[in-house]
Amino acid sequence: MADEDEREEEAVSDAEENEEEIEIVPGSTHDPFAFKIFTMSQASQLQNGLRHNDHLRYRQYCARRLRRLHKALRFKHGKGRFKAAPFPAEFQDIRFLELLLVNAERSWSFGIQLKSDNATASQHNPRFRLHSIRRLSKAVKWAHKLEEACKVHADARTQLEAEAYFAFMDGTLLLEKEQWSDALTKIQRCKKLCEHLGLAAGQADGSLFKTKVQDLAPAIRECKYNLGQGYGDDEEGENAPTKSARGTQSTSDIKYRGKGLVIPSEKIKAQLTKCLNLVNDVKVDAESGGNDVIEKYGELSASFGDALKDIHADMIAAGADGQTGEWHSLEAFARELSIVMNVERNLVLLRDHLAKLDSLEDIGSSESRRACRPEEGMRFCDLLKEDICSLRELPDTSDTILQKLEIYIKVVSDCRCFFLALCHSSVGKMLESAALMDLLRSRVDECDVTKALPEPLGRLHSLFEVVQKGMANRVGEWRCRGLAQLAIMTVNKSKDAENIAPTNKPKLSLEEIANAVGAFPPRVRDIPCKPLLFDLAFPMVEAPDLSEFQSKKGGAIASGSRGGDIGGGAGDDKRPGILGRVGTGLGKLSSLWGKK
Repeated sequence: MADEDEREEEAVSDAEENEEEIEIVPGSTHDPFAFKIFTMSQASQLQNGLRHNDHLRYRQYCARRLRRLHKALRFKHGKGRFKAAPFPAEFQDIRFLELLLVNAERSWSFGIQLKSDNATASQHNPRFRLHSIRRLSKAVKWAHKLEEACKVHADARTQLEAEAYFAFMDGTLLLEKEQWSDALTKIQRCKKLCEHLGLAAGQADGSLFKTKVQDLAPAIRECKYNLGQGYGDDEEGENAPTKSARGTQSTSDIKYRGKGLVIPSEKIKAQLTKCLNLVNDVKVDAESGGNDVIEKYGELSASFGDALKDIHADMIAAGADGQTGEWHSLEAFARELSIVMNVERNLVLLRDHLAKLDSLEDIGSSESRRACRPEEGMRFCDLLKEDICSLRELPDTSDTILQKLEIYIKVVSDCRCFFLALCHSSVGKMLESAALMDLLRSRVDECDVTKALPEPLGRLHSLFEVVQKGMANRVGEWRCRGLAQLAIMTVNKSKDAENIAPTNKPKLSLEEIANAVGAFPPRVRDIPCKPLLFDLAFPMVEAPDLSEFQSKKGGAIASGSRGGDIGGGAGDDKRPGILGRVGTGLGKLSSLWGKK
């Protein structure tokens, strides 16, 4: 049944491939579509089998999805008898682009399925490899059609995604054909486009493209190995920024990592200048704070969001072959400054939150929780750690900056541990709180925040210094309070135990108590599973010799009755068998019945 489905699917696909090519007339009558190719394909793959490398299941899903799309779009290939319909040059529904994508995904998954089946087979089958190459070539054709359709009906970002998708499919086909040089060129092109799209996208899409770049690394390594190159060869040339024709003549006063930036757009330059003026207006020292400062940070965040949005749009419009080095440095500068201001705002909130604890003596009362909630402090610490990790991923980050950021992360981790201990103390878990306070006391003085980083990271130094300076005293005070409460609880429990009236019930042993109550949580036990049996001895079993059980003349097996008793076979007895005698009696009755 599966073979029939595969043959039917191949027949339909071949007919669709042989359909008449229609030149897409430029100039669509609708707004450009925003079609996220990699996002849609990855979501479909993870939900339909590829999380477990089940390409057969994913191919079957693509076939079902194609039927639903053809029916919903009323784009069918004839009624009754198959007749291939040409792909329309003009359409108003974005699902026509999805139709091309699902066709490419179905062919690709079929090719990879055949390749994996051939790899796991006991004997290599060259027909599987040729079949896989044919299916991958069809995937390349569908990806090329998708790229051509996106050039007319989609926006600039979708066009770059379609180009990267086509380069990936083409590189996969050339890799299977063992054309290493061409395959390396295509895969590196896909990698470059994905890196460009990852920088010009949001956080969610950016992580998707980074994952795609990491998935391309084994294919690049294989191509370079077969070409006799080292994996690190030409990496600097691939990642080197492309220089513009203007050179360094239009370098502005804005610098990133000590290098002047070239701003290709006057609009972007005006927005960055506005953001820098707002940053200079925000002055934060050891004593400043309040709602006014927080409102300024909100205005700054909105301004940087607009600037980054415009920078990403211009990066997409410029493409991956333009002034990529200049755009990457400019985007990194704006992103670094935006993250630094977010870290500074969260540090101000964390510092004010820690200051509220100085006037409290008990964190468990309702009045104390209205004044200061430890959960809020933990949330500030989580936001700070996430932003500092984002600073570490910026390009051209030196080892000195990385080491300093690691120290900042340790300071934030100590603050989070402190607030977590207070949370345990507020709910009565004094043992857990005391353990965390002891751990924190042993490592709180290990962080050295004396040296400041260059601007704009230098803005954070004074705030981290203030937070780190007061941590030792706070940890000591709250540790003593926690130990005092733990001692009071222990004394109260001992008094309650003494006040209990003695009973005449016999004392139970520890084993009897454990058997009566039971262990919680239950202990882990090994569960026997059904074994996998491989009958390796079956070919070695020899057939038994049955000659002594056979009769000498008739050849039938002696089983206590003669062979002729049932079927009238040949044997020692010449009489007819039971069936023969029954037939003879019926013949006599029929002869009597026929007489008049």
